[in-house]
Amino acid sequence: MKWLKEVYSLFVDDPKLAVLALIALVVALVLVKLDQRSAAGLAIFLVVSGSLWYSTRHD
Repeated sequence: MKWLKEVYSLFVDDPKLAVLALIALVVALVLVKLDQRSAAGLAIFLVVSGSLWYSTRHD
């Protein structure tokens, strides 16, 4: 559970990361409304993992 606290603290400490996660959810919502559920899950994964990668590399 230590890794979960570390990931949570990344989102709390980095407002850009939190905004990107919200953008990922909005994109996923739009894709679900267009009946593209698999693409919505992939979009969430790619945006959040890409944001985490960017955030950890640039700090």
